[in-house]
Amino acid sequence: MRKILVALLIALLTGCSQDYRGLQDPVNYISENSAVILKLQDPDLFFSNLKNNELIKKNSDFPLIQDLEKKLSLLNYFPHNRPAYLALALEENKDLKFAFLSTEVPQIETDSIKNKMVETFNTKDHQIKKYTLEGQVAYTSSVDSIYIFSNSKSLLESSLSGNPELANSEAFQKAMKASSDKQPGIFVNHKKLEPILNRWFPQENLDHILNFSNWTSLDAELSQSAIKLNGISISGDTLPHHIDLFKGVGTSENMLPNITPSEAKGLYSVTFDKFAALKENLTNFRRKDPKKSISKGEELLEIANEAGLIYLAEGNVLAIRVLDREAAKIALSAHQEELEDFREISIYNYSGNFEILKPLLTPGALSVYAYLDEFVLFSDSFEAIKKVISDFQNEQVMSKSEAYQASFESLSTKASILLLTRNSSFKNDLSEAVSEAHRNATKGLDFKNYPLTALQFIYNGNFAHVHAVLTKKNETKSENTASQTVAIHLDAALATRPVFFKNHRTKGNDIAVQDVNNVLYLISPEGKIYWKKQLESRILGEIESVDILRNGRYQLAFATQNRLHVIDRTGRTVKPFPLEFNDEITQPLAVFDYDNKRKYRFVIVQDRELYMFNNKGERVRGFTFSKADATITQSPKHIRIGRKDYILVPETSGKLNILSRTGRPRVGVKEKLNFSDNEWYEYENEFASTSASGELLKIDESGKVQKKKLGLSENHKIDATIKTLATMSENILTIKDNEVSLDFGLYTAPEIFYIDNKIYVSVTDLQAHKVYLFDSNGQLLPGFPLYGNSRIDLSKADANSIPDLVVQGEDDSVLVYEIN
Repeated sequence: MRKILVALLIALLTGCSQDYRGLQDPVNYISENSAVILKLQDPDLFFSNLKNNELIKKNSDFPLIQDLEKKLSLLNYFPHNRPAYLALALEENKDLKFAFLSTEVPQIETDSIKNKMVETFNTKDHQIKKYTLEGQVAYTSSVDSIYIFSNSKSLLESSLSGNPELANSEAFQKAMKASSDKQPGIFVNHKKLEPILNRWFPQENLDHILNFSNWTSLDAELSQSAIKLNGISISGDTLPHHIDLFKGVGTSENMLPNITPSEAKGLYSVTFDKFAALKENLTNFRRKDPKKSISKGEELLEIANEAGLIYLAEGNVLAIRVLDREAAKIALSAHQEELEDFREISIYNYSGNFEILKPLLTPGALSVYAYLDEFVLFSDSFEAIKKVISDFQNEQVMSKSEAYQASFESLSTKASILLLTRNSSFKNDLSEAVSEAHRNATKGLDFKNYPLTALQFIYNGNFAHVHAVLTKKNETKSENTASQTVAIHLDAALATRPVFFKNHRTKGNDIAVQDVNNVLYLISPEGKIYWKKQLESRILGEIESVDILRNGRYQLAFATQNRLHVIDRTGRTVKPFPLEFNDEITQPLAVFDYDNKRKYRFVIVQDRELYMFNNKGERVRGFTFSKADATITQSPKHIRIGRKDYILVPETSGKLNILSRTGRPRVGVKEKLNFSDNEWYEYENEFASTSASGELLKIDESGKVQKKKLGLSENHKIDATIKTLATMSENILTIKDNEVSLDFGLYTAPEIFYIDNKIYVSVTDLQAHKVYLFDSNGQLLPGFPLYGNSRIDLSKADANSIPDLVVQGEDDSVLVYEIN
């Protein structure tokens, strides 16, 4: 990937036309040593557009740009607005030289130059003028009404001698004819590129670029916010080039972006319609026996039409798109050892290779594989394959990004080769190719708002169409999407859903979760496990955040089967906790903070009995309610309406106790109610829940009961705030009066979150492993659904202003998503 992009970078930075060839044709005088030739219809306009391009402007201190700018600055003294050619070559001393050729007599402006000297001398056939301008040297001369200007005397003399071989080259003529009459043209002589590439990229093996083709012709469209290149690449001689590998092969649609993670460093896709032809071309290119027996890897390619590499931080993935999944399984029948199941996708052991694809693709070592959609994924990294699977399931793929879609407005859906690179990653790879002196400058390249570069080649009979796009678009991170940031694997399967826990040091949130071995974990939002603590039994319900010392430092509070725990963020028990009980605790811990003064009341339920404790672990003796008439069905709920506090305690008998702070009856509800399993909430200044038959139950402060039919199913679920009611009935989610029809599945209760004056409502389909997040109008947030297997928690986990979501992933994993 890096090799082709190095060549593209040169094209973008050096170039970027009217065909006026005749008897006095400047092409006849371009030096045969020229590696890059620019055909410019209006040179002054071209350089003005180049200078004003935003991307080039903000990277003007990059050494490659500075080098070119310094060499070409001499042209500022020789203004031209008529058609001309600019040829670049490298001399033996490895110094970059140029020759500017035009039919226009140059108007040399030297009057304003303080430090200048002009000399004239004659050769056998020509008169040459030497200009020394502010320390820089330039030479001019003319031949056959062609005016030549250069910063090299030897290059000038070579041009004056003429070069009919170049002008008469069939490949070069074809490249010239393919160029536009209206756009600046770039002509790259691959045979002559090596000195320039070695000068700028001494650490890179450049054979792939040098041998790709003979000539490449590109029309350059420059604007302030985009660089687009379109043209052809030509083989044109008897020597085999990489482009010839696609002869008779055909093309297919490039589908690799559909499974490539949106945060991938890049991808390299090769398509074909006839693998037999591709195999023969590859074998002949390597001078190997074309009758070589087919390996298992080749059998898979026989039923494929695309192969490519996905470049990830976790490692590279070779992806092969197959036409028949069952045929693929037969081709891989010798590799059926399942190593792991990840998100219901098996990952198998693999011991083969795909050396047959060299030099087009070099996958490296491969040890595992998996099936995903139309593709078979191979890698030497479990984590790389898991990254592709998880982002595909979350629909966080490159083809869905705005940057990709903006680029492909100018590109074909079918290409022999498609290369996409995330520029923020490319600059780091590029830094490894340049000299040590330029490494830091390369890492500092500014691609802000230019997230992707796209390049494609489409083979069409001895040449390939070339298209490249680098266009301005917001970074992927700033798009309205959700992206997975962390996956944390525990020592065992999760027993509770992960929840956020306040971190007084970071002002953000950590993550608390318990596994099936009753081990409690505290984890940073970046995935670092702070500590693990063995508990005696399972946590009931939720983990609460409290500050019992009232010093701004938070603790975790929860109940297990026989204990009430309070644990600080270092994992130490806060004395006098835990409180131990002989009888079993039957409901999750309830925590009341009546006046938000952190004078907590911890409420424990044991069947019909209810116990209340203060911050010191002491029984609150002033609380008089100790025993219900029947089993208590839920944790007691504290609700404040106006300035009055109420404690709601429902019983299996249908009785609803509405108590004061002291435990005395405050509101009498005479009617026995057929409760659902849903909690009681404050909704529209009344106590609200639902009946088992799906009615909305509302009770006012005088005890009057109102019932409203909502048409909810028997197993419906709800959540509510003072002004918002969310219900889930079968596959219908209702938020306020907004109905959303989802796929049929097994859904968790809706959950309402209020962050930065915005309401979010979440449900999870446990059957399809999908997390949905909606706004208050019932609109699904971009990037959803995401992969998940529990109710979520939503908060700001770190210092930025972006909400984070935590959810169970696989049985033993916790996933963190960032909601952009």
